[in-house]
Amino acid sequence: MVSILSDFFLTTAVDCFSYKGGIKFSMKKTLTSVVTLALLSLSLTGCGNKGKKIHLQLVPSNDPAALMTRAKALAPILDKYAPGYSFSIDVGASYAATTTALAAGQIDGGFLTASGYAQRTIEQPGAVSLLLSAGRAGYKVQADDYKGSDEAAREIQRKHRNGADGYVYRGEQSKTLVNFYCSVVFTLKDSERTALSKPTLDKDGDGEISLAERHDGNAVWGTRGATSSAGYIYPTKYLYDKGYTKGFFDKAAYDKLSDADKKLARINATQKSYPEMVDNLRNGVIDVAVGFFDIRYGSAFVQTDSKYHNDASVFTKTYTAAVLDPIRNDTVCAYGKLEDDKKEAIKKALKGAVQDGSIHDNGIKKGAKGASETDYDLDNDGQPSGAYLLYQIYSHTSYIDGKDSDYDAARDRYRWTNEHAGK
Repeated sequence: MVSILSDFFLTTAVDCFSYKGGIKFSMKKTLTSVVTLALLSLSLTGCGNKGKKIHLQLVPSNDPAALMTRAKALAPILDKYAPGYSFSIDVGASYAATTTALAAGQIDGGFLTASGYAQRTIEQPGAVSLLLSAGRAGYKVQADDYKGSDEAAREIQRKHRNGADGYVYRGEQSKTLVNFYCSVVFTLKDSERTALSKPTLDKDGDGEISLAERHDGNAVWGTRGATSSAGYIYPTKYLYDKGYTKGFFDKAAYDKLSDADKKLARINATQKSYPEMVDNLRNGVIDVAVGFFDIRYGSAFVQTDSKYHNDASVFTKTYTAAVLDPIRNDTVCAYGKLEDDKKEAIKKALKGAVQDGSIHDNGIKKGAKGASETDYDLDNDGQPSGAYLLYQIYSHTSYIDGKDSDYDAARDRYRWTNEHAGK
């Protein structure tokens, strides 16, 4: 007993108090020491370790610094909903880095895209475990006004995003939850390109910027990493289906292609984040941007000095060229060999956090116009709610237990990309 408690005291003292010099026990003081150390062990619970530690990681779908700020605020909320566990959250260097780290057990859990999950289940069966599927509030144009995800519905949504029939689009979001999102292709309107001394893309002047016009204009596409669903995989399939079967190449690789192959390929420039992609599109650095349903929204409502500032001009200055096939919502996954109790703790924590100040009650009304964090501070403790943080991180508004078969289509698309991309 004395030996055990002495070891406990030494390790705890070093960790918590930088204790030096060791411990001496006398027979006369042994009982007192034991009692004292036992009481000390209770008082020091959480000093060196506040429960079982769980390390989660975000993929950098948005500005990494902003994600990290929100992640730090989210961690203690997760602790609240999974007593006995202590969460830490950071941001991976890339989509691929997070999926690789998770499969290797370097992190306990990760927020993976459908494609990221599909990739690991194909390449390393059993390396990751699906815990949760995310729900998102849909955009009003897709969830309320022109419902659906088939090709006909997406074409109607595309036209109305561009102002068809007087429809005014500002990225308004709905209370209606959807289990999918779409990759969308954007360009600058020709009037904006002219102001930047960039050549027009609408060659025939019909008000529509076709894929052929984008291609013939030698347009540079902004994409994300090769494991990004909306930012790479689905746009690659879109190009292939339209006859551009060589996929994406960076400028140096593109220049080495034969003239015949250049007609079947596209130039891409990998973007570090979606906000960077939108900025580069608006500044003429790239000609085409691809990403999830509306990557422009984050640019329209830019947070500075703790307030959101509305610059809706990004919607009027850009053109929605295409809305692509639906993509299953994101996942929350765990390391395949993670202890079952930690897997359950992750699920419990996130299900609780996403209902912590639910945006369905007040956030949608204000958030769609750019609310401050205090608008979501429902318990008036000066801190943003879990619902607010998860919404700002990935637009997640709910979590359900994940079903692996829901991602069969993502696996099929990932296999297709490996077979065809860059060939």
